[in-house]
Amino acid sequence: MVDLRKRRGALVIISLVLCTVVLIVLQISGRYGGDELHNVGLRPLSPWQRALHRIIDSIDSVFKNHVLLVNLKEENRHIQEEVRRLKRENADLRESTQTLERLQRLLLLKAKVPAPMIAAEVVAYSPSAWFRTIVINKGQRDGVRKGLPVMTWEGVVGKVMRISSTSSVILLVIDRNSSVDCLVQRTRTRGILEGEGGGRCFLRYVPRTEDIQVGDHIVTSGL
Repeated sequence: MVDLRKRRGALVIISLVLCTVVLIVLQISGRYGGDELHNVGLRPLSPWQRALHRIIDSIDSVFKNHVLLVNLKEENRHIQEEVRRLKRENADLRESTQTLERLQRLLLLKAKVPAPMIAAEVVAYSPSAWFRTIVINKGQRDGVRKGLPVMTWEGVVGKVMRISSTSSVILLVIDRNSSVDCLVQRTRTRGILEGEGGGRCFLRYVPRTEDIQVGDHIVTSGL
């Protein structure tokens, strides 16, 4: 008996929902025109109609939010890709600018130094703790000879210590085995610039009576 009542209740609910859906469709499509049908059919079912509308609105809202989230995620991915591309272009531009500045300085140096010059690039640094050396990409076939001075636009770097046909090893002025004849630019006092090995040089063999001050520029007079 109880099961029969439950079944009847379920059938009544299903029938009411179906009637509500049919009446809503008819109302939207305009296939009925009388107020009597509205009063008889829709008013008793208005709670079901409102509930159905709320369900439909909820489903529509969830769908719209899902579409919005998907679109935002895709847009964010495109923005991140664009940021990475702009960073790469910015890095390339900085590198090109620095290369151009170095070339301009080398041209100015070449104009100041009357002797023939060979432009080269550093391709390696010595890992040894005993020697401060670098390797350049020019060698004997390019006209490099042992003992030649090596300069940048800022001044003397060192001298050629060993050469091969395509590369050369440069002994830096900061190496302990390096010694360069130099003079104090302000007083023209001569001395020897010796490497300390830790990134510094010492000015030696200068008489104590000479006027040497902090900030004086030291100019190399030979290698």
